[in-house]
Amino acid sequence: MDYVLKGRPSGCIACEALAGGVGPRTLVLHRGRGIFVMLNRYPYNTGHLMICPVRHVKEPSEMTDAELLETMQMVARCSDLLRRRMNAGGINAGLNLGAASGGSVDHMHFHVVPRWVGDTNFMPVVAGTKTLVEMLDATWSRLREEVAAW
Repeated sequence: MDYVLKGRPSGCIACEALAGGVGPRTLVLHRGRGIFVMLNRYPYNTGHLMICPVRHVKEPSEMTDAELLETMQMVARCSDLLRRRMNAGGINAGLNLGAASGGSVDHMHFHVVPRWVGDTNFMPVVAGTKTLVEMLDATWSRLREEVAAW
């Protein structure tokens, strides 16, 4: 409801989260050398992660080879994490680049979304809302237990 009632926040949500450090308030789970991982504050599904470069760039073509490699390595690591800790039956991973694609954040990020058989329901169609089975701080804690060892 924050997003619906207050609208899109000013500034870069990714840069602001990173500046706040790793923690449940910022939803940042991990900071690597050139990338960081955070929970999506407005998730498609419970456990929806975003892998972002530390540098504020808008397109993958602006990333260094090292950042691109670290991003793809983290996609693999996060996919495994979501299968283990969230019992995900599948993973959607990808990019939304530009407004026409549905992208609303100008800081390049890779989505890693856990999926389960039957995880869609009538709520988005009938009520225009998405239901989540766990609060963000609980999901952060569940995933952080393992991520802390990275």
